[in-house]
Amino acid sequence: MSKVPSDNERLSKVSKAIDDSILDASEKDLREEFAEGGDDFDKAVARVDTAIERAKARAARMKFERAKNEAKAYREGSIVTPLNLDKARQRLVGMRSSGLADTMMAARKGGKLSDRDEAGIVDDLAQLQALEDEAEEKGEE
Repeated sequence: MSKVPSDNERLSKVSKAIDDSILDASEKDLREEFAEGGDDFDKAVARVDTAIERAKARAARMKFERAKNEAKAYREGSIVTPLNLDKARQRLVGMRSSGLADTMMAARKGGKLSDRDEAGIVDDLAQLQALEDEAEEKGEE
């Protein structure tokens, strides 16, 4: 037994049929229909183009606002752990006194540490310390 369509379903089908007839019509047919109704086809097309451009601009603004709000929420929710570079430098000094830093660098490129190498190691050690501290706070060690 087939279901009797509701009024909304019938109206939706009529609306779709009207849309399809407009989309399938040639420009010539549309111009004639507009002329018969006393309307200017070119002005109607310009109004539609303007409406589309406004809708695009509004959608872009809404998307931008949503992205800003999401970024703000992310920043507010994220926990930033400051790096202790002084402690990392002290750790590097300790490594140097044991000869470990030179051994690591010798394995890498066979020479002494450049200023850039040293800054990179200090940054790495500071990040490592932050991770170790975080793990310790969570009781993972």
